[in-house]
Amino acid sequence: MRVLASAPGKLVIAGEYAVLEGAPALVLAIDRRARVVLEDTDGSGYEITAPGLGIDAAHGRLDAAGRIIWPALDAAASASLRLVGAILETLGAEDRPPPFRASLDTRAFHAGGDGRRKLGLGSSAALTVALASAIRALGRRAAPSLDTLLAAHRRAQGGHGSGLDVAASLTGGLLLYRLHDGQPRIAPATWPHGLEWCCVWSGRPASTGVFLQRLAAWRAQAPARHAAAMRELGDCATAAAGAASAAALLEAVSACAQALDRLGAASGLDIFSPEHRALATLAARLGVAYKTCGAGGGDIGIALATDAARLQAFRQAASAAGFPVLELRPAVAASVQVH
Repeated sequence: MRVLASAPGKLVIAGEYAVLEGAPALVLAIDRRARVVLEDTDGSGYEITAPGLGIDAAHGRLDAAGRIIWPALDAAASASLRLVGAILETLGAEDRPPPFRASLDTRAFHAGGDGRRKLGLGSSAALTVALASAIRALGRRAAPSLDTLLAAHRRAQGGHGSGLDVAASLTGGLLLYRLHDGQPRIAPATWPHGLEWCCVWSGRPASTGVFLQRLAAWRAQAPARHAAAMRELGDCATAAAGAASAAALLEAVSACAQALDRLGAASGLDIFSPEHRALATLAARLGVAYKTCGAGGGDIGIALATDAARLQAFRQAASAAGFPVLELRPAVAASVQVH
């Protein structure tokens, strides 16, 4: 049997950070996809090839306790496969996956496809959805639930993360995501007519995990200031989630950008890095809204406008300043084909 699966990446339009405190987030699935090919084998374990991770035919297996073992890999190579191991361990706790040979491709999520400079479009979440779905299909089992996918992704991330990226990779399209008592709630949303957007790479990869760790440390030191910052971000995200027009969403996204900037100033997080400030200055000069997407500090930003000519001028100005404009479009849900 041969299984082909893919899942899209994501852009956070509004709600980053505050979603961890129960605020809504507006998330768009985009057409950079993680792709997985699985083939069943007669062996007793798993063979993984992942060019984007620098992995070629690595062999692993689940031990009697359900923990992944990569006997021939050093610590660095094993770390590169942490997510794959977390997926196998999570699925294995319910139903041990059958042996397989896998090819994993996340190069669309890296600048130049070289696997070293990530863009920040949610490659780990997309790979989680694609690989877990393919494994279940290979074993002739039902598709994994969102809860199972979140468990696998968080297992690889030390328990951190809201899961909005996993939800976007699973469902595709534009969605509202919210945590209620820790449990995810998702609903489809509609992009306002007449609101144009484009995505720009800052040129600097950033680690969401590091930002979340530093935010947690600041929260412990200054709980009242943290709470105030989260309330402001939550109010902006709520306005974005309820925006019924292009103008309303544009206003809400601009407010989110300002609130993120104030969070960075208060906490010491470099959310609006020098690259993002340069892009925001270009956007302001051309009458375009601009905000970081996700944790900030690098990775990507999104520019929005109701005037297509202004957005095109921003594209040209950003490119001239050395910032790659990414050609992205909304994406459909994860898919699985069995042959």
